[in-house]
Amino acid sequence: MEVSLSQSIKGVDDYMTNVINTLETRGEDTLKWLEDPLIFEELYQLIYFKAVLSETLRLYPLMLEDSKHVIADDALLDGTFVPKGSNITFTIYSTGRMKFIWGDDCLEFKPERWLSKDGKKFEAKYQFQFVAFHAGPRIWLDKDLAYLQMKSIAVAVLLRHRLMVAPRHKVEQKTSLTLFMKYGLKVNVYPRVLIPIWAKIGIKVLYFFS
Repeated sequence: MEVSLSQSIKGVDDYMTNVINTLETRGEDTLKWLEDPLIFEELYQLIYFKAVLSETLRLYPLMLEDSKHVIADDALLDGTFVPKGSNITFTIYSTGRMKFIWGDDCLEFKPERWLSKDGKKFEAKYQFQFVAFHAGPRIWLDKDLAYLQMKSIAVAVLLRHRLMVAPRHKVEQKTSLTLFMKYGLKVNVYPRVLIPIWAKIGIKVLYFFS
């Protein structure tokens, strides 16, 4: 089944905990945590969030499919002969949802599949297994920069705001060359209260009230 709202909320909570744990190194004055954007070293520590991004791209890649034209007789890795002049199309969307690649829970939003057993390390998948950034000689050269940008923007927004889908807004995907929202994505924006998250992970919030 597809990811549920409760799963999404839990994912955001886990992500926020990861971010707060990273910001804890900025000192005891929690008021100053939000004054400056995260630096490269802090963004690099957001292991769980990288797993969230990768899992999102696995299920909802930007490009749904890609095609290649064969200019000379060739063979695939499994020995399948591909004659000159053929057009080969592979579906990135489907590849991310195949049971024989991702297991019986392939349709579940599960960032933990990208983490080591202790949850402390990000474990990248084989490049031909996770093809949201393509693979082989045509893999995106700026893949790491893309992760960095996504982390930076999401951290800046989610540390300060909660985003909730607007009531009665219809969330529907539209398939084209790229995957996008048919009716856009209307959200309500609320201030984020960090105190419950701080309390959850045992951070003193005395300075928040000073």
